Amino acid sequence: MEKEVFDVIVVGGGPVGLWAAYYSAFRGLKTVVIESTESLGGQAMYLYPEKVITDLPGIPAITGAELVRNLIKQMNSVSVESVTGANVTSVSKDKGLMKISTTKGEFEGKYVILTPGVGNFIPNKLNVPEVDSFEGKGLYYFVKSKEDFRDKEIAIVGGGDSAVDWALELAPIAKKVHLVHRRTEFRAAQSNINRAKELGVNFVVPYVVRSARGNSWIESVKLVNVQDNSEVELNVQALLMMLGYKLDVNSAKNWNVELDQNGILIDSNSRTSDPQIYAAGDIASPRNGIKQKLLVIGFAQATTAVNSIGKEINPYEPTYVHSTNVSKAIA
Repeated sequence: MEKEVFDVIVVGGGPVGLWAAYYSAFRGLKTVVIESTESLGGQAMYLYPEKVITDLPGIPAITGAELVRNLIKQMNSVSVESVTGANVTSVSKDKGLMKISTTKGEFEGKYVILTPGVGNFIPNKLNVPEVDSFEGKGLYYFVKSKEDFRDKEIAIVGGGDSAVDWALELAPIAKKVHLVHRRTEFRAAQSNINRAKELGVNFVVPYVVRSARGNSWIESVKLVNVQDNSEVELNVQALLMMLGYKLDVNSAKNWNVELDQNGILIDSNSRTSDPQIYAAGDIASPRNGIKQKLLVIGFAQATTAVNSIGKEINPYEPTYVHSTNVSKAIA
């Protein structure tokens, strides 16, 4: 029996991968999406399912979980094969085709779009034993359910958008939210910082976490001022560390494409150094311009990748297609 050959193999089933798979099939390309975890959704489902996303065009507010459900529904409206729990074990080429071996079998395709996000979700930790020992006992690295923090006094550590965003999300339901940052300046949007202050979030700067104490559950954290070494102790029942996540560049090395410190290098067409491999989303690092870890950028990169592949496969068809044109025959 002849092996099935796909036009496009999408590796990574997060929001950007789901969109890439949908748009690829929408363009008439035979498509499969491969996800290493047991369910589709990526970071949006694993890291912030209840966090409200407000920076998508035309969508005033949507949670990560709602966005994923909508993307899956959209993808299921076209013909896409999806495979979950499939870890890529090797990558090779044979007779001009990409051969992707996984724990769920082998897949052959003409082109690959890599959309693995940051790969495995490896949070940056303090590496302070007195703090790390409370993992599972009040120490969190991401929020699965906001209800875990209801009526609790919380310390959120970090100075970026994630830390401030979660302060905004949790302030209305928590007993008290303390936002701890080692600097007086934050990387988050000033408008969100102002909103957090209006909601009564207590800004504790410039401090770092030195230790934590408690019995079966965290009861307090000790903070140290980085300027004068003064100490303060906060009585909290939850410590949420928002120190970022490691980019899994090691997995990217398996694809034998050019990398820099930000991920896989792509050109303006989202093509990597291998003409049969494209990349989009957090794993992609533009050769020209700045890296922007935004969903809207990932969606645009995936769209560009699909349209570039479509033109390679069918040179005489339009470069892009409007969804309002059912016949897909535009100039």
